[in-house]
Amino acid sequence: MRPVERGAWPLDPITNQPKQFSTYSASRKDLINRMGQYCSYCESRLNASLAVEHVQPKSVVPGLELDWENFLLACTNCNSTKGATPIDLLDYFWPDLHNTFIPFQYHSDGRVELNQALSSTEKRKAQGTLKLVGLQKYPDTDSASDRRWINRTEAFQKALRAKQQLADATALDARIPTMTLLIDLATATGFFSVWFSVFSDQLDVLGKLLAAFPGTDHASFDSRQNFRAIRRNSEM
Repeated sequence: MRPVERGAWPLDPITNQPKQFSTYSASRKDLINRMGQYCSYCESRLNASLAVEHVQPKSVVPGLELDWENFLLACTNCNSTKGATPIDLLDYFWPDLHNTFIPFQYHSDGRVELNQALSSTEKRKAQGTLKLVGLQKYPDTDSASDRRWINRTEAFQKALRAKQQLADATALDARIPTMTLLIDLATATGFFSVWFSVFSDQLDVLGKLLAAFPGTDHASFDSRQNFRAIRRNSEM
């Protein structure tokens, strides 16, 4: 799960004061500008049907319905699975608060599993996070209503093929355009964590992935230590 930086409350260009959203959906453009057209949970790229998601459900905590700091972006499946579940923030990992790349590991068959290096408390939080938005759900192949697992598998295979193509491009004049196409493919596909995992040994690619996915929290990856994932200040 990509750690994201939502940023400060956007300002009204006329008054230079924090925007007052008349509806929560009015924040969608600002959220996309900050974090890209990606689900904050499953990391799918969506050109449509990307919902403004309330961390604290608006039906449970109506006072936060128009609160910028309560907004993320979510696909239909993650949003509907999370639904109106009452939230204790301390029970889960959140992409805007934690380095959510750390708790999970991604596999070529689409599985998302817990990082076994986590403490027992962290494993409970990670498992709760997966269940909250349904990231462990196997695809509904009959109705095709939930394709997150399938799409994650396809993204992993694309990343593996792109890695082989980059390895084959040994000459600099071949590697540069191959790298450009690789990054374009990654951002068009989504699933930042899949790409970052597949290219974990390619430091030049990791740096470009961080730069290419808008709103990724760069401080979650230590550029001085081979882009090692580190905890955010809110976790310390």
